[in-house]
Amino acid sequence: MIGKMTTAAGLALTLAGAAQAGVIGAGGFSAPTVIDFENAVAGPIDSQYAALGVRFVNFNLDVFATSPAPPSRVALKYVDGSPNIDGSILFSSAITRLGADVSTNPEDDTFIDAYLGNTLVGSALFDTGGDGDDGSFIGVEFLSGFDRVVFRTLPVVNGALALDNLRFENVVPPTPVPEPGSLALAGSALLGLVLARRRR
Repeated sequence: MIGKMTTAAGLALTLAGAAQAGVIGAGGFSAPTVIDFENAVAGPIDSQYAALGVRFVNFNLDVFATSPAPPSRVALKYVDGSPNIDGSILFSSAITRLGADVSTNPEDDTFIDAYLGNTLVGSALFDTGGDGDDGSFIGVEFLSGFDRVVFRTLPVVNGALALDNLRFENVVPPTPVPEPGSLALAGSALLGLVLARRRR
């Protein structure tokens, strides 16, 4: 299972379709919702955070360190005898940003696949490690929105992925402001309509 210390860093991003996306760091969240699992009860996480609009699939409560800090309660993706099993997080409404502190076996990379309904919005690959004594922050942003993320560990040692301080938010893209030239053109068109009406 997870056991010794190593470093981790986000590596690459793959886009599906034309969705706007990016790998983002821990400072990329202005007002996130954070789940630290400290009030979770033993067993499957499942619907323990349903009040926040979140449901977990194939994550159980455990204790590991996911950053340079003392071990604490985490959501662990690990099923004995099923190293290839994926962990999923489902949201009751679409979000645009998600991140967490993670720890995996050094040999395993972490993939995050984001979906909106059954449509793949995009994927991100992270070179993760930590062995349960350390880890790093991984985060993604897809402005088209997503309501489900799937965590995969490849190549799989035993499938273990410890997740802590899960944060997410829905950021509404800013409304485009018309350029001055567009405003002048619209004003000229309105003036032309008024003058044409007066002539009639």
